[in-house]
Amino acid sequence: MEFTFAFQNTIDLKQFLEDVRKCEHEVYFESTEGDKLALRSSLSQFILFSICNKPELLKGAVIRICGEHDRELLLPYFI
Repeated sequence: MEFTFAFQNTIDLKQFLEDVRKCEHEVYFESTEGDKLALRSSLSQFILFSICNKPELLKGAVIRICGEHDRELLLPYFI
């Protein structure tokens, strides 16, 4: 099962990415332009940290995850 959450630049990004590493499946950051970052990748995490300083690039972005375990783990960041 797949879940999508609106990305919020107000989350504790460091802790979020640490929890992403605990997920069973890949977690994606997706921009409105169709770009996808696989957030379990260190390079993708670095890119996400870089673009978080440019809020205009985050407008409309989403986090896409699969599986109930991963949803439960990351849900606190999106409520």
